[in-house]
Amino acid sequence: MTHWLEEAERDEARRKQRSSQESAKIQDKIFRIQQNYEANRVKYDNFIQIMHELFERANALPPAKREPWKIIDFKPRESRLNNYLYQASTNKMYDKTVFVKSFPFIKNRHYKHVHEVRFAISKDMGMVEIEVKDDYLAKVRLHSDDGKDADLIIDDGLKRVNIVFRYEIDKLDKELSLKILDFLAFKSDFKSLPFGEEHFKYSKRG
Repeated sequence: MTHWLEEAERDEARRKQRSSQESAKIQDKIFRIQQNYEANRVKYDNFIQIMHELFERANALPPAKREPWKIIDFKPRESRLNNYLYQASTNKMYDKTVFVKSFPFIKNRHYKHVHEVRFAISKDMGMVEIEVKDDYLAKVRLHSDDGKDADLIIDDGLKRVNIVFRYEIDKLDKELSLKILDFLAFKSDFKSLPFGEEHFKYSKRG
């Protein structure tokens, strides 16, 4: 029978080996991402600049022209893969009648409708990863200290999307940036974006 000390030591050795293997995979991804960026730096950076200028123009419009959205937020984000990640996002307020757990069971709820698009250099040469998010964030009353029923939503019937696509860097152009602007400004929906099944990588919603 194996002594508990030996078993614990073997478990620790296996854990360190797995950690080392994961670290090697991450370093390989970072190296390949950097190679891809160096080969396609001009095209990617030019596209980011095009979007930046478009969003600045949109944000400079008077408030009445920016309804129902208020401002398009566009900024670089940190990433452990150093994949030149940028995020563009906006939102609008939305009301909907939903089913809830507490009486009277059907209530009008306030939502924040979020549109978000993220861009990052892929580890695959000549490709970029584009994540598209179409989400609804509800304002709900959580459990109170006195033990009363929480006003939690059972089913709001809203369709949420969070999908990552692999897209050719050569196709990052002004036409694409305008379609993304339309999506962020709630002028068009998710289906209007030019990403098909051939670009699908995975869904973050399973």
